[in-house]
This record gives sequence, structure tokens and C-alpha cells, in this order.
Amino acid sequence: MMEMTIQHLKRPVWEEHESSLVSVLSKKRGVYTLVILLAAHKDISIGRLGTHQLPEGCYLYTGSALGKGAFSLEGRISRHLRTTKKKKWHIDYLLADDETEVRAVIAAETTREMECLVNQHLKRMLKAKIVMRGFGSSDCRKGCGSHLLYLNSCNDVADKIAELYAEKIQGNVHVITFH
Repeated sequence: MMEMTIQHLKRPVWEEHESSLVSVLSKKRGVYTLVILLAAHKDISIGRLGTHQLPEGCYLYTGSALGKGAFSLEGRISRHLRTTKKKKWHIDYLLADDETEVRAVIAAETTREMECLVNQHLKRMLKAKIVMRGFGSSDCRKGCGSHLLYLNSCNDVADKIAELYAEKIQGNVHVITFH
């Protein structure tokens, strides 16, 4: 039976709450989705992908964390939420912009490669759009097109994503929201 853990954390300073995430996701492997609000239409430079015009709205970034340490759920998500880091992945460039804010993280424990399955399921069920081809999907072999999806609004999306995770993954689902 699937267990769902929901945490509501206040943010402006993520580091104050990092131990809450650590206690839930410590040493866990799985798949995750960041719910990101872009507050204004922006031209954003994304490394080798170049500069792209992104409309204001809600973005969903889905990734996997199947390793240990920095490559575990705790390690990957903590890195995404830190404000100071070297830009390495496409998502680092988006999250570095002053107009972006991570509103929620949905993570599921699994040892299976589920990133593309989850991304495609979210795209189909939420009627999400791709606004930047190739984002976060350089190594994708399942035809996702992008692991960054766009919705007009972030309202109630974290709960919807958690329900969609539960449809595809037999494991614990964690929902962490920031207010």
C-alpha cells in the first residue's frame, strides 16, 4: 500500500528546513518533480540550449535520483533548492533566475527508472506543454522531448501530481510544499 507524506514548509530560506527533507528522504532513491513558478515572462539563457523565451506560469521539472549521496533523492532535491551552486544542469540555469520559485517537490521512492514514464504521464494527464525542447532530457531515449513541462497555473498542482504518481509508482510518495 502506498504511503503519502505531506510537509508544508515556509520558505524564504530553504537551508533552515533542509533537515526536514533529510529526515524524510535520507538515503532514498527515486523520481521527483519540482513545481516551479515563473512570476514573469522572461528570456532565460539555459547553457548550451541557448536563450529561450519562457511565459510566466507553472513549470514542472521531472528528474531521477537513483544513486547514493549527492545522487539520492535527498542529494538531488537539496541541490536544486540551494541558491548557491555551480550551474551544471539545465535546471540550475532556470532556478538561478530571480523570477523563479520552487513551490513544491513531489518525490516517490523507487529503484526503477521512472523519470520518462512519470514525465509523459504528467504531460498527458495535466495537458502540459513543452516550451523548451531538450531541457533536462539530453540522455532521454523515450521520446519525451523535454523534462520541463509548462502549465498556466500552479494552483493545486502538487496534489494532482501526487495522485498521478500514485497511479504509476508503487512506493512512498512525498509532497513538500513551500508557502
